[in-house]
Amino acid sequence: MARVTVYIDGFNFYYGLRTKRRVAPAWAKAYWVNLVKFFEMFLREDQELIKVIYFTASPLNQDKSSRQSAFLNANKDMKYHKSKVILIRKEFKQIRELSDGRYSGS
Repeated sequence: MARVTVYIDGFNFYYGLRTKRRVAPAWAKAYWVNLVKFFEMFLREDQELIKVIYFTASPLNQDKSSRQSAFLNANKDMKYHKSKVILIRKEFKQIRELSDGRYSGS
C-alpha cells in the first residue's frame, strides 16, 4: 500500500473556499471541512493517508484568529485521526518598504 502525505497551504486553501462560496453559497459549510476525510476522498484503493500537514499563520485580527483556532483545533482533536493532522503555525508580520526599496518586517 502506498503511503500518502498531504501538504496544505492554509492561506490558499481558505481563500479558495471563500472564492468558491461567493459562486455557490452552499460551500460555506466547507469552512468546517474534516481535512482527513476530505483528502481521503482523492486516494486510490492502493493508497493510505498517513498525515495531513497544514501550514498557516495566525491572523492579526483577534476575531479571525479565534475562528481559525476553532477550525484547526476541531481537526487536530478528532479522536479517530488525531495523529494524522499536523499543524505548522507561524505569525503574520507587518512588512514595510524602506526608503532604499528594501523591505523590513516588524
